[in-house]
Amino acid sequence: MDPLYDDGTIDAVHTLKGDAAALADLMALDSRPAIDAWKQAVDNRLLPRLMPEFPLVAAICGGGSSGKSTLFNTLAGATVSPTGGRAGINRRILISLNSSHRSTPGIAKALFEPFGCPPQEMTDMEELTTPGDPLLNYGPGLPAGLALLDTPDFDTGAGGSYRNREMAERSLQAADVIIYIFTNANYNNRDNTDFVARMLTAVGTRNCFLVYRAYPGFTDGEILEHAGTVADNLYGDRAPQHVLGVYRADEDNQVAAGQRPMTLTAVGDGRPGLMAALARMDPRQVRGELHRSIFSDVILQGQRFLEEARESRWHLALYLDSMRTVQQRCVQDALGHLPMDAVVRRFSEIWQDTDPPHIKIMRKTGQVVETPVRLLMRAAKWIAGGKAGKTELPAGGDMAAALEADLVRAANRLRQAAADPAIVLHLSETDPAAGPLREAIHRLAGKTGATCQGIDAGKVTFHVPLHPALAATQADLRSRNWSAVVDDMLARKETLLGLTSQLEADLQRLARDQRSRMTTVDQLRQTFSAMLNIIPATAAVTYILHTGDPVGAVGIKVKLAGLFGLNDLYALVAIPATAGMKKADLKQLEALLGPVARAWLTHKLRAIEALFEEKITGSLMQRGQEVAETSADRIASMAENLARCGRVLEKIP
Repeated sequence: MDPLYDDGTIDAVHTLKGDAAALADLMALDSRPAIDAWKQAVDNRLLPRLMPEFPLVAAICGGGSSGKSTLFNTLAGATVSPTGGRAGINRRILISLNSSHRSTPGIAKALFEPFGCPPQEMTDMEELTTPGDPLLNYGPGLPAGLALLDTPDFDTGAGGSYRNREMAERSLQAADVIIYIFTNANYNNRDNTDFVARMLTAVGTRNCFLVYRAYPGFTDGEILEHAGTVADNLYGDRAPQHVLGVYRADEDNQVAAGQRPMTLTAVGDGRPGLMAALARMDPRQVRGELHRSIFSDVILQGQRFLEEARESRWHLALYLDSMRTVQQRCVQDALGHLPMDAVVRRFSEIWQDTDPPHIKIMRKTGQVVETPVRLLMRAAKWIAGGKAGKTELPAGGDMAAALEADLVRAANRLRQAAADPAIVLHLSETDPAAGPLREAIHRLAGKTGATCQGIDAGKVTFHVPLHPALAATQADLRSRNWSAVVDDMLARKETLLGLTSQLEADLQRLARDQRSRMTTVDQLRQTFSAMLNIIPATAAVTYILHTGDPVGAVGIKVKLAGLFGLNDLYALVAIPATAGMKKADLKQLEALLGPVARAWLTHKLRAIEALFEEKITGSLMQRGQEVAETSADRIASMAENLARCGRVLEKIP
């Protein structure tokens, strides 16, 4: 079987147009109107013609009073369409088929599919004078391989408002070949020929026959000259390959009165008559030639739509990545003040609960706790009377107020980013997020309005517009009562300070891991100096979330890299190095606090991130992910079926 007409090709075309339409709606593409027009052309002009037995469709068109219906009756071999001297008599399309096609109803159904209605056979030709759906006529006069369409005037009306143009346009879009009839009065009417030209070349280029209703005194040379003007207006320099023949129909009063058929004479040596030329045309060959043109245009336009969809998906991914980056930094900002003494106290309890029996006995006798207590006292005195500033930890209500302020400030910033028309990010050149964002913007090449610009040495600003597919979701976000959302978040702030069951399990695991890594020397040190007791249960601990070290030489800095991509996160433990601890003890303390601090902070990051997603960004991120996943499947399907259509095109003779 010819691959052009097999089921695989038909399925590929169906799926291709479905994918394009779905992507246009899903991603709110700018080309939605163009995709709709392209899809309609595929439905009207390509899919029905993939049926091997589908007849050649020839549509007669022309301006008002040009003689279309008279020509139609002449070719059909019967008076089935009203004629007269008044323009715009016929208000419907008439489709005529050979009577033999009564036994093949699928053909009529396919012919009417472009018009969105089932076949309806005409019972009285006066039905054509009232607006409505196309009508069907069966008659013996046409060849079995030809379907003839009579179309309404496309220039009846005034002031740019043509009452029949939409119907005429639909009929011409559905035709394989067009018979354009014109007169001396309108052969150079550019409005008419421009309209017909659009129909002939919109998706796929179709051929035509020209019929000139001329005065009997016109010579063949004058006929060809005027017809050449029409041909040039229709096709430009491609006219010779697309105009299949020129015919003259001399003016005759009896013809005009409908008393006898039109006489058509071929202009040019050896030219067959118009009906003979139509009858000789092999529908499969015409479709093959037409399909090469249509397939070429379908693929070309489909590839443009596919590229637009890919760019739109890149834009969506860029927006989601930018939103995640903003969210990470807002989560980081929300952790400006989180006391860790509770988690340190709990870890100390777990550690002591898992001490070897002899250590527990020594603790009970107080033989090894004297030194840690003295160190704790000296640390407390240093904290109380030492330096103020960033190392000073607020207590009680001050701590709660500081936590609340951090949380509200970060939430407001994130909500503003989620509600704005575009995300604006100020990052350093060395920020891990800067590289991927810059690369994504470069790939889009400015097509979505996303930009990145340097603002000063080592700094860059990213501007990423909202993806149109998220516009409705963002509007819903904006409509929420933000004050109520903030109150709800603040009502949960106490849970951010608590010890969760998951954190408890992690601390238990950390204690086991620490013990498994203890060397014999470490065990001896614990036995003789209880070095791990120097973790005071009331240690002053706070998180300073930036790259500086405000404590300097008088504190222990634990770097917490790799958490949610926040590579500049530090825990600063406000225990003075001058409190009597040896350098080895400080190193051991830092090694122990690192995993504890990381476990604590990871839980809090996740808790605040979950809160922010629930109250602010979750709907945007979820919708964006849904669109990204669905569009990825559609894009892959569209690319696959475009490739298949391309292979079919190569096989069309």
